[in-house]
Amino acid sequence: MNRSDSIASIGRALASVQAELGGVVASDSSNPMYDSCYASLTAIIGSVRNVLNRHEIALVQAPVPGNVGAVVMETMLIHGPSGEFIGSYCEMPVDTHDSHGVASAQTYARRYGLLALLGLAQGPDDDGNAARNAAVNTSAMLPGSDAEADSKQSRNGRRLASPEVILAEIDNADAERLAAAECWVTTAQLDAHLSARLKGAIAQRRRFLQRQQHQPA
Repeated sequence: MNRSDSIASIGRALASVQAELGGVVASDSSNPMYDSCYASLTAIIGSVRNVLNRHEIALVQAPVPGNVGAVVMETMLIHGPSGEFIGSYCEMPVDTHDSHGVASAQTYARRYGLLALLGLAQGPDDDGNAARNAAVNTSAMLPGSDAEADSKQSRNGRRLASPEVILAEIDNADAERLAAAECWVTTAQLDAHLSARLKGAIAQRRRFLQRQQHQPA
């Protein structure tokens, strides 16, 4: 944690902020595919900004240089009257190395960095964990898929697959199945992190197919 030499004044102000905020930010977003709820960045900022300002604490968040393949977000709280500050860094891996992947990682880092620094929790589920581990309905995306996908767990007649299985399908899709996958990702109401990951994989596969098409016979 980064901090000024003294944190006496900002410590008193933050104690008042925490007393006013309570311990939990209410969830405002859901992932129907995962049956999960989470607090979006908009909800978190909306919950804390006015309280911080009332106690003369400014919130600053900005990306800083870090490891290749990751986003590092610095979150800092600055007490106006005293000039004291506390801050920390949150590193988040970038799953797809394009604008969608970077933006998604930055949003995650902002959310979790701010929650940790203020000592807050969000709703009843961790959507980031769910995005990695939960099975999703892929019946519209994977018609006639191979035996491995068909052998996955099903519920209420729907084919379910992990994100890894979906990525494997994308990596081997032809142009027609790639178009179906893109349509499914757009309409499936997926978590933003998983959606960006799949869109990046689709774009990469499409570029590969286009290069193959233009190669001389």
